[in-house]
Amino acid sequence: MVSTRSKLGSNILTLDTDASFEARYYAEGAANVVFEISSLRGPRAKGVDFGDPGTSTEHGIPKIDPRLEGKLLRLRKDLPSVAPVIESQQHFEEQIEPLFPAGTLVEQVLCKITPQFIEKCNKELRSSENERDAKLGIGRPRKRWGTYLAVAEPHATLITDMRYDDEHASTEFKPKWLAQSPSAPPGSKRCRTCALRAMRNVKENKKPEAIGVSTDFCPLSLVSDSEAVVATAVEPILLKSRGAPLHMVSEKAYALPYLHNLPLLRLLRDLQVKKDPKGILKADPSNLDFMTAMTLRDCTFFLKVGALHGLPLTDLTHSRQIPDRDHSDARVEARLGDLDLKTLDGNKADYWRETEQQLIDEGWYTKTEKVPGPKASCVCFLSKQG
Repeated sequence: MVSTRSKLGSNILTLDTDASFEARYYAEGAANVVFEISSLRGPRAKGVDFGDPGTSTEHGIPKIDPRLEGKLLRLRKDLPSVAPVIESQQHFEEQIEPLFPAGTLVEQVLCKITPQFIEKCNKELRSSENERDAKLGIGRPRKRWGTYLAVAEPHATLITDMRYDDEHASTEFKPKWLAQSPSAPPGSKRCRTCALRAMRNVKENKKPEAIGVSTDFCPLSLVSDSEAVVATAVEPILLKSRGAPLHMVSEKAYALPYLHNLPLLRLLRDLQVKKDPKGILKADPSNLDFMTAMTLRDCTFFLKVGALHGLPLTDLTHSRQIPDRDHSDARVEARLGDLDLKTLDGNKADYWRETEQQLIDEGWYTKTEKVPGPKASCVCFLSKQG
């Protein structure tokens, strides 16, 4: 294992190919691929020491490196629209991290990687491309095939592992636009997220009865003062949770009161409003605050809920307060992630403006869109206000 200095922290890891560990494909999005690091000890090892000369071993196997404990490895794809890792990390540390209390974000720790390591990871990606696994949901999604990691990228990030385990159930979702778009017409019956969802359902020719309303939620409901309204959003979110059945007993009981009036969600909403008060149609797309707002509108909320057996109950009234320390040992843990810098590559600014104008002109905000046949049910908080 090699350490190096960076402006973004103290000594950081350099990952290279080594027979003592392997990076296993876990998941991916449009811009990055996430790997879990496994050692010769077996799957889901908490971390691996990569063989510094003189490093202590146990039975001939390098000991676990504590800097990798509870981490996943995220590598960027070789796409022109994806910013270099060092640029994204700088934006995260200078523009995003100061906005939130400690312990409320998925930690991003910079590490260095070699071309040989990336080639090894690309080989792992290619081996994950097969129809059988894709259909079972355990390999690369078919739409992601053919896109690989940037071999020339010298950096990666280690991120907090928010997956379920023997002690927790977990779920994740995108809160999206927690406040109405400043460009929306007065008297709108749909928020920005629900309007876009309705338009896409029609454009994709989904029949009203086939639209999974039970799995949809309105972002505005998540930050409602009413616990009953918050429950309408939390229910479909928990349907997607993962973990042993034992956890499901406690999940609803603890997650709902935890999320109701959760300061983290309200802070996220307030920041979205503060960073983009004018709206997409009037904002300067090159403005850093606007780009930060768009980043905050596309982040992911990760939630872990503790099991019932033997874990001390956390005072949920206390844990709902904005923490001033890392609450990773709490019964319910919530963090925001996927806060990568948005770039204007690929004509994103034009796409954002065109989409917003289409939602306005075609009546998707006001529920006056012209579509054949009956309209699908709407879960939007605004639609239920009369």
